[in-house]
Amino acid sequence: MQILAAEDGIVKACALIRVRPGQHYSVAEKIASFTGVNFAFAVVGNADVVASIEVKNMRALAALGTQIGDLAGVVTTETLVTAEA
Repeated sequence: MQILAAEDGIVKACALIRVRPGQHYSVAEKIASFTGVNFAFAVVGNADVVASIEVKNMRALAALGTQIGDLAGVVTTETLVTAEA
């Protein structure tokens, strides 16, 4: 297991995205192209798409979350922010 620690001013997070049936691959592809998204991929489970995110601050994370949530086909999002010890 790799432990990720946030650098000063950098926010790392993982977004879990639920989408309308049949749209997981197209939504993942769109999300992967967004600034701040390291990668996004379709999964099987409670979420349909997972995105790895790294942005400069919480304001940028909120803006990116809104951008993802506003995509056609997205039903809900949940963002998990890394915890620093």
